[in-house]
Amino acid sequence: MKKALTLTALVSTLLLGAAHAQKTFTVVRPTQWGAQNMNPFAPGDQRLGATASTIYESLFFVNLLDGKVTEVLGTKYAWSNNNRTLTITTRPGVKWTDGTPFTAKDAAFTFNYIKQYPALDTTALWKNGLASAKATNDTTLVLTFNKTNTPIFSDLANVLIVPEHIWSKITSPLTEPNAKPVGTGPFVFDQYSQQAVRVVKNPNYWMKDKPYIDAVVWVSTNSNDAAQLKLMKGEADFGYIGLSDPVGGFQKKGPNNAFYWPVDNGNYLYFNTAKAPFNDAAFRRGLSQAVNTSDVALKAYAGVAKGSHSSGIIPAQLKSWLPAGVSSMKFDPVAADKALTAAGYKKDGSGMRLGKDGKALPTFKILVGAGWTDFITMATTIGENLKKVGINTSVDQQQWSSYAGGLQSGTYDMGISWGWGNGPTPYQLYYKSFDPDFSAPVGKTAPSNLSRYTNPVITKALETYRSSSDMAVQKKAIADIAKVVMQDMPFLPLTDRSEFADFNTSKFTGFPSAENPYNYGNPDDSTGARLMYLNVKPK
Repeated sequence: MKKALTLTALVSTLLLGAAHAQKTFTVVRPTQWGAQNMNPFAPGDQRLGATASTIYESLFFVNLLDGKVTEVLGTKYAWSNNNRTLTITTRPGVKWTDGTPFTAKDAAFTFNYIKQYPALDTTALWKNGLASAKATNDTTLVLTFNKTNTPIFSDLANVLIVPEHIWSKITSPLTEPNAKPVGTGPFVFDQYSQQAVRVVKNPNYWMKDKPYIDAVVWVSTNSNDAAQLKLMKGEADFGYIGLSDPVGGFQKKGPNNAFYWPVDNGNYLYFNTAKAPFNDAAFRRGLSQAVNTSDVALKAYAGVAKGSHSSGIIPAQLKSWLPAGVSSMKFDPVAADKALTAAGYKKDGSGMRLGKDGKALPTFKILVGAGWTDFITMATTIGENLKKVGINTSVDQQQWSSYAGGLQSGTYDMGISWGWGNGPTPYQLYYKSFDPDFSAPVGKTAPSNLSRYTNPVITKALETYRSSSDMAVQKKAIADIAKVVMQDMPFLPLTDRSEFADFNTSKFTGFPSAENPYNYGNPDDSTGARLMYLNVKPK
């Protein structure tokens, strides 16, 4: 049996092969791999880097920053039949890496395979309206729906397409290691060890002029610090690492150190609207106005992240989706103090806030993940702000299971977390955060409506949005939702939340950036990272 190469031997083989002529792009990953798994249906933390980014391809790539659609195996799409039919034209002339032609039948098979094995349907395509998937010829895929749900496009677009002639013979897709993957992507699998993985250029790739590089190598490390050091030494070209100080601790440490951390989500202070006094919108508004989100962001992220807009909409989408003149809630502790009193929450002689029943309010807990320094800092800062308006808080650190469990079961007071739903438009955030389908009674698990807040105006606007493919109709729906959210404040948007793409630019150019945001700083094994591996060029 052939032994797996050691890290040193493998890297030497990769970098010294072909007398240095090979243009190898190195990715550092702070993780260790187990089995040689390149199953495109496996969760990202169980499969090898390269699976979703270089070997398999999706129909389209949808940029979560601005909704821009990039053609991949699909070349165009159109809704019809009152938005219950989606017709996709697939790319001709594409071949699987074993030489078999790719057709729309492979795409139809993939969607039906996901239906056949529901555990693969991680975005609930078949539960959220998809009724059938058929190829009417070699370049036409027709998806029909039993209810209108146009936002589902981004989930459909992101599905990795597999070859029917191979996967039709696989009856245990969850456990299939797929050690010799056959894809349509720009690279093919070459070598693997538990410390390194290499793919090499697909000589028959359908983009004749790309990729510009010969190989991509993933090298594992045991920590973020070790990965960062490899980048700073020029031993790696890219890493997806949440650096503690990307400016002072990385960018300014060398002329080739760069990072691209675009905002595609936010961190929120969730209010549990299923319990008093958080069931009172006036109370939530008063608390929200008393929190200095700019200061929260500064202390938690050293100025890299900014305070969020109170609509929850990320910066890249604000201009497109909010009407002009809609401003964010302003930090104003004096106004907050008066508003809380006017709402019936008076102060006692010592300046502490009372409930509407005249009894002292308890010390409210702010739930965070144990050891999560950014969230702990946020909670501490929020507590300092709220104390100035007579409200006491404490930081409640919990391990992941009880942290997530508390948020989802509705047993918390306030809690800090990211948006449990983000996408190319604000719809995904509002849908996952406030649709009744994602809520549940206290004690039961709410999939993503952590505040347990619903509102008939929002529910109707969400339905209007997904029933239409007209941008004007969708924009009005989002504006209607944002107005209610900013009035009722079921959560307080705290800070922007970013992706973590870090680069060493000494050997390559063409990285994504704020000036050229062709992806959104995606992790190394994702459909967005594929675009980076296609666009980087040796200097």
